[in-house]
Amino acid sequence: MILRVLARQAATRGDRAFLRHEGRDVTYAEFDRLSNRAAHALRGHGVERGDRVTLACGNSLDYVVAAFGVLKAGGVLHPINPGLGAAELGYIVGHAAPRVLVADAASAPRVEALGVPIAPAETLAVGGSDAPPDVALGPDDLSTLLYTSGTTGRPKGVLFTHGRSGTSGPHFIGALGLVPDDVILAVTPLFHGNAWGAVVTALHAGATAAFPKSFSASAFWDLVHDTGATVLYTLGTVLAMLLTREPSPLERSHRLRVILGLGSAPIRDRVKERFGVQDVLECFGSTDAGVVTIEPRGEPPRAGSCGPPVPGVEVRILDDAGQPVTTGAVGEIAVWSPARMAGYFKDPEATAQALRDDWFLSGDLGFLDGDGWLHFVDRKRDVIRRGGENVSSVLVEKTLREHPAVAEAAVIGVPDPVLGQEIKAFVVPSGAVTIDDLRAFAEARLARFQVPRLWELRESLPKTPTQRVEKYRLRDESGGGRPMLG
Repeated sequence: MILRVLARQAATRGDRAFLRHEGRDVTYAEFDRLSNRAAHALRGHGVERGDRVTLACGNSLDYVVAAFGVLKAGGVLHPINPGLGAAELGYIVGHAAPRVLVADAASAPRVEALGVPIAPAETLAVGGSDAPPDVALGPDDLSTLLYTSGTTGRPKGVLFTHGRSGTSGPHFIGALGLVPDDVILAVTPLFHGNAWGAVVTALHAGATAAFPKSFSASAFWDLVHDTGATVLYTLGTVLAMLLTREPSPLERSHRLRVILGLGSAPIRDRVKERFGVQDVLECFGSTDAGVVTIEPRGEPPRAGSCGPPVPGVEVRILDDAGQPVTTGAVGEIAVWSPARMAGYFKDPEATAQALRDDWFLSGDLGFLDGDGWLHFVDRKRDVIRRGGENVSSVLVEKTLREHPAVAEAAVIGVPDPVLGQEIKAFVVPSGAVTIDDLRAFAEARLARFQVPRLWELRESLPKTPTQRVEKYRLRDESGGGRPMLG
């Protein structure tokens, strides 16, 4: 349980820095006291064991203190992006039905109309008892409620227990070679799993988690130097942004040795060469399943794979009847993990569909190679059935993104009276390029049946607040209805 980890680190490493933010360090012991105060304040707001507490804040020390205060108070931590649109905020908070909403001064005006009592984040740990609250919590008590990105429609609430949440953190200690002297820098929002994962991993490692108020490409390398970062948690889109900037002496004189860059595979070699980083690694997982695989350091990457399952996690590949397939055969990825969700909030039907005999059915297609490395093929719903051939939208998108004048690409299947589905590509150019150029580029690299016949150049793609492409909106725009899988 993550609270036990914090108690242990506060007792054994109390004077060492746990958090580093905007020039201030907070030690493990100080953080333990501050989160105790926040827990008592929340109990004063009526929070009891099992009550949801929504956290609507930007990146700050107050955010992390409040989050652990919720857990210590026995509440269920429910972080949200305060920048969501009013309709989506209203749906998620209405569905979560929290006892109280913790908001900072910047976010409070956006959430005041939701009808939930508000506790100011800035004053939650001002005063009060430094002692832990008298709340008995076990591994089966609920701890966290996270909402999915909603790439297929309404976001789903994903519930975790104290025995399951935070258990992915130790996997990264060995995978990234972490030691207590490391400083793990995260530049995404703390309500995003990437940055929160950095905080949890640092806690398990007895290391320091550093994060800025917000990401700035122009100030990034100053941030790396100022924080003394040795490990970076980030996204491939952030790394791609850094590659577009003019070279700076700071980008070669830092302490960074390893980057966990989700979605960074297409630019991995350029990042390593330009910034002088030893390893740029990827992992595979989801909100529901937790971390499933991590690429091993020092081993050559394999196209389409994020490595073997992490210790304690098992992966099976299943056919449509739920039976295991042979090595190398494509099927649905099923995961057994101590870090997977407990279930979907208020949705027993979806929970029953996703969990079978304690295995999580991911809805992703993939295969295991002879060494047990997991290879992702596509989302099951995004595979395109074209004239008897299954086409991976991920493969086509990856190929198109390799074109120097392509910033983004999304590929879907649209109805075709003869073939069942036809392939349509949506491309956001980064330079001068024509559809004929793109078609020729694809034809030189893909099988004939994989080349899109329909094309659309556009200024942007519809995305969730966490920057995932909303393919269902593209299908709706194209009259495609639901995706098909033969």
